[in-house]
Amino acid sequence: MIVAQREYNYEYPPYTSERREPVKKAKKNTKLKNLILVVFISSLSILVVYRYAVIYQRSIALDKMERQIQYTDNLNQQLKAQIASLTNPARIEEIAKVKLGMQLAEKDQIVYINVGETHKIAEDKKVEEKSQEKSNFFMRLLGVFNR
Repeated sequence: MIVAQREYNYEYPPYTSERREPVKKAKKNTKLKNLILVVFISSLSILVVYRYAVIYQRSIALDKMERQIQYTDNLNQQLKAQIASLTNPARIEEIAKVKLGMQLAEKDQIVYINVGETHKIAEDKKVEEKSQEKSNFFMRLLGVFNR
């Protein structure tokens, strides 16, 4: 009996001395890190969107205020023009003559009163009284310190 020799071809990977870490622990850490990263990124994106929403609301409010200011300025200009037309001296004189039946005063109807000097004398007396009151106060105060 002839026995045939068989050729066996075994290929082994090269031997390394590195130890492998348990796979389960590495997966838990990476899953937790990924979860934290997703939560962080989503919270940042929500914060940015909220910020832009607030900016948009403030922009709308600002536009509304600017339109209101413009309307008020236009109304103010119209009222100033109306006041100018109503306070025209010629118009007032015409209304006084036509509607109210008034007339200009004649020379014998005008009476002049001179009140300037007597009023000034009364004011001077008040000022003197106040200055005397102040000087009396200071004199009393100095009298207390002289004792």
